[in-house]
Amino acid sequence: MAVEAPAATNSLDEAWFYSEVGQKTWVDAMELSSLTPELPKLLAEMGVKYDPERLAAALSSRPADLAARSVQVAAKLGGFITCVLADVASGSFEANTPQRAQQLRAVLSSLGPSFVKTGQALSARPDLLPKPYLDALSELQDRLPSFPSSIAFEVIQEELGRPVHEVFSEITPEPVAAASLGQVYKAKLRSTGETVAVKVQRPGIGEQIAVDMVLLRRLVAVVDNNIPQVSQPLVPLVDEFAARLFGELDYVQEGKNAEKFGRLYSHVPRVRVPQIKWEATSRRVITMEWIDGVKLTDEKAMSALGLDIVDFVTVGIECTLRQLLEAGFFHADPHPGNLLATTNGDLVYLDFGMMSEAPLSARYAIIAHVVHLVNRDYTAMCYDYYTLEFMDPSVDTTPIAPALAAFFDDVLNDSVSQLNFRAIVDGLGGVLFQYPFRVPAYYALILRSLTVLEGLALTADPNYKLIAAAYPYMARRLLTDPAPELRSSFEDLVLVNGRLRWSRLENLFQEGSKSQDYDPAQLWLLAEWVCSEGGRPVRRPLAAELCRLVDATITDTVRRQIQERSGSAALAARLVPSQPDEAQSAERARLLWNVLTTRAGEAAPMPQLQAGWFGLPGPVEVQQYVQQLRDSAAASAPRLQAILERPGAQELLADVQWGLLQRFAARSIKFAMGAADGGSGSSGSIAASSSGSASVAAGKGVRPGDAGALLRAQQP
Repeated sequence: MAVEAPAATNSLDEAWFYSEVGQKTWVDAMELSSLTPELPKLLAEMGVKYDPERLAAALSSRPADLAARSVQVAAKLGGFITCVLADVASGSFEANTPQRAQQLRAVLSSLGPSFVKTGQALSARPDLLPKPYLDALSELQDRLPSFPSSIAFEVIQEELGRPVHEVFSEITPEPVAAASLGQVYKAKLRSTGETVAVKVQRPGIGEQIAVDMVLLRRLVAVVDNNIPQVSQPLVPLVDEFAARLFGELDYVQEGKNAEKFGRLYSHVPRVRVPQIKWEATSRRVITMEWIDGVKLTDEKAMSALGLDIVDFVTVGIECTLRQLLEAGFFHADPHPGNLLATTNGDLVYLDFGMMSEAPLSARYAIIAHVVHLVNRDYTAMCYDYYTLEFMDPSVDTTPIAPALAAFFDDVLNDSVSQLNFRAIVDGLGGVLFQYPFRVPAYYALILRSLTVLEGLALTADPNYKLIAAAYPYMARRLLTDPAPELRSSFEDLVLVNGRLRWSRLENLFQEGSKSQDYDPAQLWLLAEWVCSEGGRPVRRPLAAELCRLVDATITDTVRRQIQERSGSAALAARLVPSQPDEAQSAERARLLWNVLTTRAGEAAPMPQLQAGWFGLPGPVEVQQYVQQLRDSAAASAPRLQAILERPGAQELLADVQWGLLQRFAARSIKFAMGAADGGSGSSGSIAASSSGSASVAAGKGVRPGDAGALLRAQQP
C-alpha cells in the first residue's frame, strides 16, 4: 500500500486545528463535565509520581477515544516511519534526511501540544537524532490560539471555589498571553489590591496529554521490540518526558518550584522571581506577582528602553551555570518567552512548570570535563562519560578518543573561550550520534538552555561567545570552591608534568574576578588548601614557581645595584645575565606581592635585598630576605600569619629557600667566572670613564667587595 508523505497531506488538518473554529470545536468537545470522573485526581497524582501502567488502566474505560486518537497518531507517524524505512532500503537515507526532518516537524506540529512538546524535547537529544532533525525540531513553536475567556473564568471559579469577581477586583476580558498548556490574564487581587498575573490551564489539555502519552508509549514499545538499530530503549525516555509534562500540569507544584528557585537564586545579582499568591492558586490556576518587563526577543522595545540584550543574556548564563553546577535545581524551559528584562536591570524568570535536577556527581564531572577539554585530554574526557552517566561502565570508551580529537583539534585552534557554543554542541552531537551514548535528561535540557541564551545574544551581537561569558564563573569556582573534586580539577588545569602553568593560574584570577559575586577573601580558602595535606601535589611545583619569581626580583635588584655602583650597564649585564622571561617573572612577583599585602587600597613596600660579597647575596642574605618577605606579608595579612604556621606552609617556604640557595650558588659561580674573564678590558673602561680607581671608589661608592673593585684589584 502506498503511503503519501505526511508533510504533503497534513497542511489542511494543521490549518484547521490551529484555527479559531478548530480550537473552539476542540474545547467544546473537552468541556469540564466530559472528563472521566476519576481522571482529574489521577492527573494530579501523575504530576507528583508518574505511573504509566496506572494511567493506561484508567484510560482503558474509554476505548473509543483511544482508538480514534490512535488511528490519527499511527497514520501520521506511521507514514513518516514508512518514508524513512523506504529511504534506508533505497540507500537515500542521508540524502533525504533534511527533507524527512522537516516532514517530522510538520507531523508533530499537526498532532497538537503533546507532540509539539515531544519534538521540542527531542531537539535537545543529539544522542538520538542527527543534526538536521535537531535543527528542524528546534523550530517547533506552541502556536495554539487562546480559548474563550468564559471557559477560563469557569475554570477559575471551579478551582478557587469562588466567583471570579470575589477573588479579583479587576481582570482583563481577554488573555494577555497564550501557550499550549494555558493562558494568562492581568488582574488585581481584591484582598490586597496587588496587580497579578493569573495563568489558567487549558481545559481538557490534561486528558489529551494522558491519551497521547499512553499511545506514544505503546508506539515506542513497538520500536524497542522490533528495531534493534535504535541505540537505546525509548520507553524510559517517554516515561521521563511524560513525568515532566504531567508535572507542568500541576500549578501548585509550579508555585512550589518558583519559591524554591527564588530561595536558591534570588541572591544572584539582578535575578528576580515573581512571588506566588497562594490564596488564588490551585492545581489549574496559578496567581503570581505581576512584573513589568520586556521579552528579550523584542529588539525594538529593548532598544527603546536602552536595554542591552547581551548584558541580560550574560546575567542569564551565570544564573544558569549556578543552577546547574551549585544547587543542581534548574529551570528546564528558559525559552525567550520565559525571560523578561526590567528597566532597573533585573532578569525575571517565569514559568516554573518544567524544572530538573542534576546529581552532585554530575555537577563536578561537568567542570572536570571542561578542564579536560581545555587540556585536550581526550582520554580523560572519555572517562568523564561514566561519571556523567553517558555510558554504561561496561562499555569501553577509549575508542571514542580519536573521534573527539578529530573534532576538537580542528576547532581548538583559537582559545576555548573564543568558540561558538552551538558549534561545539553540534560537533559533539555528531560524535554522540555515532556511539552508544545515552545523554541524561538534565544534560540535554541544560544544553538546550545555554543554546537558547547564546542564540538570543547572537541576534544582537554576531560575535558573542557564550563560553567566554561563562568562563568567569567557572574560574571563580575552581579558585574558591573547597570541594575535593574541584580541587582535583584545579590541579589538572594548572599543572603539567609536575610544573605550574603560571599563565593558567594568572588567567583564572583575571577571569574569576569578573564573576558577579567574586570575593577576593575567598582566595584564602585556596591558600589554606595549598598548605594542607590535600594540596601536597601543588606545593612543590608552586615552590619552584615562587622561587623563580623571587629569583627574578633579586636578580633584577642586584643587576641595578652593580650598574649604579660601576656606572656600566654592559658590565652589570655580563656579570648578572638576564634569564628568559625574567622581566615577566619580576612583574608577576610584584603583582603577587601587591595582592597579598594590599590593605585599605595600599600595598606594603617590598623588602630590600642586602648585598653580600662581590655585590651578590649569599646564603645568609637569601635566608634573611625570605624571612623578611614572610614577616612583612604576615603583618599585612593576619590570616596569612595563621596559614604560614601550618606544616604545609613551612614545607613550602623551605622549598623556596632551598631553591633560591641553589640558584644563587650557581649564579655566584657564573659571577666569579665573568669577573675573571672580564679582566683588564672592563677595568680599563671603568678607569677611563672615572679618571682612576680612587675617583671611582669615591664618586660611585664602589666598595672593595664590589665587582668593579674586584676587577681593578686584579690588575698587575
